[in-house]
Amino acid sequence: MSTDSRSLPERDFLEMGISLCGVHAARHPQPHYRVCYRLRMLNAGRASLRLLGRKWTLRDRAGNTRIIEAGQVFNQQPVLRPGDVFSYGGCAVFDAAPAGMEVRFFGTDQGNSPFITPPLVFPSRCFSGGRRR
Repeated sequence: MSTDSRSLPERDFLEMGISLCGVHAARHPQPHYRVCYRLRMLNAGRASLRLLGRKWTLRDRAGNTRIIEAGQVFNQQPVLRPGDVFSYGGCAVFDAAPAGMEVRFFGTDQGNSPFITPPLVFPSRCFSGGRRR
């Protein structure tokens, strides 16, 4: 499934939030940065949804941008009925200091119509160093 925003209708079915995020710098064997996070999604709509994958946009302070698309959401394609919550945690690895992250989820509604969510943009506090709430 293409996640080009021109090919999928954007739907705001999910209330998404970041409950935890922070950056950890490591110096061995080469410098890199890990942004660890915990995301929470609530199906605030009236229809059941199946999440089929995600699309990340990662930016670093060196001016690099990476787009990462993945089928599944941590090896799952969860079905969320109205009122259901799905949450998961993970880390993104950067070679240079991170400057920005956003994620969009794509899937189908109960009528099998495809959609993509608006981007969930990580706040700048996630990249200031140290673990934050």
